[in-house]
Amino acid sequence: GTAANVRCYSDADYANDSVDRRSISGYVNTLDGNVMSYASRKQAINALSTCEVEYVALSEATKDVLWLAGLCEELAWKHPVPLLLGDNEGAISLTTKPGKHSKSKHIDNNYHMVRSNVELKLLTTQHIGTEQMIADIMTKPLAVVKFTRFRKAMKVLPVVTSDDAMITTEPAASTTAAIAVADSETASPTTTATAAVTLEVAPPPIAATAAARTD
Repeated sequence: GTAANVRCYSDADYANDSVDRRSISGYVNTLDGNVMSYASRKQAINALSTCEVEYVALSEATKDVLWLAGLCEELAWKHPVPLLLGDNEGAISLTTKPGKHSKSKHIDNNYHMVRSNVELKLLTTQHIGTEQMIADIMTKPLAVVKFTRFRKAMKVLPVVTSDDAMITTEPAASTTAAIAVADSETASPTTTATAAVTLEVAPPPIAATAAARTD
């Protein structure tokens, strides 16, 4: 049958905690354009640049997108190599060209998981524009228009009560807590899963180098 496309949108906001100046990572995983999981987590380290923050976020997102790809394989669903999307060109470059970035040597080896999987051809990375980065909603407060557009793209839906009354859940534009997972130390990728819903933000084209996996 038709191959299932596994994609992950990864983003981060630099040093937005006014107390400890640590950054927030966020990601949204999709399967054929349907949201499967999402999370928002404070990073464990104080990164020194926006590039490092985004690179750490990519590495953290790698764990969940590979889990989703593994689930597809267990179900015998054919799929291309998973695609990890980021909006920071420097961070995306770090995933494929480590030898040209001497200033990144200080980054902890734990966060090079994304690079290792790219080298093993288990994952591909691609840069997209900020206006396409729906994971931005998981990292910081957004303006009303942008927040509403990304929320609609993720299809955060009304809640049906036991009385069959429709109560619309309208997350405030000043917070992403209603759709984010806090406290990464206790959260697992599967606990952030949502019902499959269709994205309305047009996904970027998959890079031509993403070979199909059939095993």
